[in-house]
Amino acid sequence: MTSEAILTELRALPGAPDRLRERVRALPEPKRRIAWTPPHVDVRRTLLVLAPAVVALGVGAAALHGVLSNGTTKRERAVATGAGGGTASCGADTGPAKAPEHGAFRTATLQSGAGPVPATPLDSAQTFAPLQPLPPSTTRLNRYEAWLRVKVARDDLARAATRAMQIARGYGGYVASVDMNTPGRRGRAFLVLRVPVTKVEDAVLRLGRLGAVTSQHVRIQDLQREANQQLQQILNLRTTIARLEEQLQNPSLSAAERFRLQYALQQAKRSLALKTKAHAGTIREGTLASVSATFYVPQTKAAVHHEGRLGRTVNSAGSFLVRELAWLLYALIVVGPIAVLAALGVLGARAGRRRADRRLLESA
Repeated sequence: MTSEAILTELRALPGAPDRLRERVRALPEPKRRIAWTPPHVDVRRTLLVLAPAVVALGVGAAALHGVLSNGTTKRERAVATGAGGGTASCGADTGPAKAPEHGAFRTATLQSGAGPVPATPLDSAQTFAPLQPLPPSTTRLNRYEAWLRVKVARDDLARAATRAMQIARGYGGYVASVDMNTPGRRGRAFLVLRVPVTKVEDAVLRLGRLGAVTSQHVRIQDLQREANQQLQQILNLRTTIARLEEQLQNPSLSAAERFRLQYALQQAKRSLALKTKAHAGTIREGTLASVSATFYVPQTKAAVHHEGRLGRTVNSAGSFLVRELAWLLYALIVVGPIAVLAALGVLGARAGRRRADRRLLESA
């Protein structure tokens, strides 16, 4: 109640003492205040009207988005189908020490003078008859490296790996490493075989016949110049050692001179041992080829289910409806605290007004 209403009610009270009446009549008339009061809104009826309207609007927007996106997707698919049915990817060789794991090329690189042979792109699932490997040189040392990727059946993986090891040992080579893994219906066996260079062509052909070759890569690097330089350094060191030993036979050498010659002799012998070991490694590298064979079981492709127009529309509408709910939740998170603060402010103002009216009544 306002102060004006309280005064009117007090004036109309019967049986009030004359002193109180005179005090009340002596009060000045209050000035009129322009106060805005918010209109009364029935919250329940408002919610009953707005809630179905908001739900209907959201569902309608989702359905419209599903129909429009279905038409756009259909047109894009038609354009993509008309443009071309497949894509081809190309790659490059990055180094001699890393074999291409997923063979998308049939390449042969010769590093002893000739440039790389142009690569022919192949589908990873496509198979081809194994090519005749590049023959190594019969008069010079070569570092011969070959990679094979062979597709086999699930039950033939272990047999192919075992047969590959037998082929390497049958040619006088050995198995450098084996890594076999068979998770579930898939499987892979990676073998590094060392085979004499003179037998590497036959070995690669026999390995390719153990399954369907999907990738083949051969690289040859000349080692003859390196071996010749190492041999010349070995001969020079032997000559130096013989000369130093001959100088040490002189009995007239001083102690300092003898010590210098002995130290030089010791360093020359150490260098000779290192060069001899390196030369033996080069000869071994040039006489034993490295063949890396990967036998794998292809992964079974699941059947692709093509949804109809109605299914695509429903999926698109459902995803859009989920996004709408996410936006609504975000709005509630952002606006909720502000609305709570506003409600607390209104309630505080009403409580303050009631407290002021109560004090006025108590003072009267």
